[in-house]
Amino acid sequence: MKSYLISAFVRTHAHLDEESFRLSEPTAWLVWEAGPWKPGGARTLTAAPPAPLANPVSAAAEALAYSLAPRETTKDQVTLGRNPVCDIVINDGTVSMLHLVFLRSETGWLVQDSGSRNGSSLSGAPLESGKPKALISTARLMAGSVAFSFYEPKDMLWRLKQYR
Repeated sequence: MKSYLISAFVRTHAHLDEESFRLSEPTAWLVWEAGPWKPGGARTLTAAPPAPLANPVSAAAEALAYSLAPRETTKDQVTLGRNPVCDIVINDGTVSMLHLVFLRSETGWLVQDSGSRNGSSLSGAPLESGKPKALISTARLMAGSVAFSFYEPKDMLWRLKQYR
């Protein structure tokens, strides 16, 4: 799974035009937004729902971008959780061992909660365990207390250009 610190991604990709970016980075992106962190451990911590962020995406804050490119063995899904076997490993105590599953369909990407202890939300609406919901570009996701943003390539390039 390819990942970049946003600051490094800006240096290597923000100069590209939309077509060049899409050719070099054709996949959708999940950005782990900067925010509070709770150390992971053997068990998932139970957390109160996080307070809404006044400015949820700050160009000045460092974030980590993950390419949603499924492994050859998993075909059309990407997993997120604390377990080292997940495609995207988030070592935060409010994230379950297997928290979210991203599913690629003919119409785009879907996300589903995997029965996590602290729940998940998509654009402020709780996700029901095992019930996939469609993702739209720039959507905000919460997994426990960890914030993410989902981007299609065109919108990811727009985000990178905000740093210049």
